Amino acid sequence: MTTPADELRTAAQTLMDLADTAQEDLDTNDYWEPYPKATAWRDGLTNGMGGASGDLAAVFSPTAAHALAKVLRETEALHTPTTCHHEGCMPHGCEWCADEDWPCADLRNALAVARQLNARP
Repeated sequence: MTTPADELRTAAQTLMDLADTAQEDLDTNDYWEPYPKATAWRDGLTNGMGGASGDLAAVFSPTAAHALAKVLRETEALHTPTTCHHEGCMPHGCEWCADEDWPCADLRNALAVARQLNARP
């Protein structure tokens, strides 16, 4: 059975892997050469895609993906049975009950992001 902690961990790893691959592409692919290094990701995606979709993709750089992965990992770590002390959690930690029952908004939000990244409903 997949737990919410597993979902958070999987999403974080997926982001890290994609970000590392994208950064390697950014560093080595000739496509990015016409753009200044500091803004290559933003400029290349905005130019290549255009419109609102390009603007959105442009702000989600490999650096942003790494930062979001870190948030997902930290959220998972804070809500493991041995570390969670939020009001409403079990004495031994979060019981990972249904979404609406969770006492922690950060956990609900992180899990919603993780489920989208993992392509889960």
